[in-house]
Formats: sequence, C-alpha cells, structure tokens
Amino acid sequence: MNYSELEPGAIKAFHLHRRQTDIWYVPPGDKVLLVLVDVRAGSPTEGARRRLVLGDGRSRLVRIPPGVAHGCRNVGAARGRIIYFTDTPFSPEPEATDEGRLPWDFAGAEVWETARE
Repeated sequence: MNYSELEPGAIKAFHLHRRQTDIWYVPPGDKVLLVLVDVRAGSPTEGARRRLVLGDGRSRLVRIPPGVAHGCRNVGAARGRIIYFTDTPFSPEPEATDEGRLPWDFAGAEVWETARE
C-alpha cells in the first residue's frame, strides 16, 4: 500500500510500468484527474486515451495494467490524496526498476485541462 499527496493544481505526469499493476483510490472528498494512455504495442486499444475524475464525492478503484502510461492532476481546491496498491515492490536500482518516465505533455498539454462550465 502506498500513499501520495498532490498540491492543488499540481501535475504528476506520465510514467508506466512494464510488469507492475497499480490500483488507485482517491478519497471522495478529494478531486484528482487521472489520465491513462495505452502505449502497449499491438494492444487492441493501443493509443487510446482516457480521462477519469477520481474522488469528487464517489468511492471507486481504478486498475492500471502494465504498459498503460498514467499521470494525474489535482483539480480540487485542497491537497489531494492518492492511495494506491501495487503487485510489484519498488526498486530504485536502475537495472531492477520497473518505472519508465514520459514527458508531462506526452498526450498533449490540453489533456490536463478541465472543462469550464
């Protein structure tokens, strides 16, 4: 089990795992935009992009499979909290790490914007 906090407006941009599956949860009182991009070569959904708002009055879990790039932005007014579970322990060793980084604007800078009503 892991825990992360995000200041209002902050973006923790794209990364992916080759082997690890993540399960994300954001408490209902928080509001975090999760962006997913399928970068798995040959996947039926290769290149697909999905934006989900987590928290925002609801409780739900999101499973992020290996090979799906993901990042988030706190779109709430207060510090956002992310509780996440992984099936592979983190290793900081370069030869053993499972985490790959991508640029914050990998899916386009506009992906982080929220609709204004």
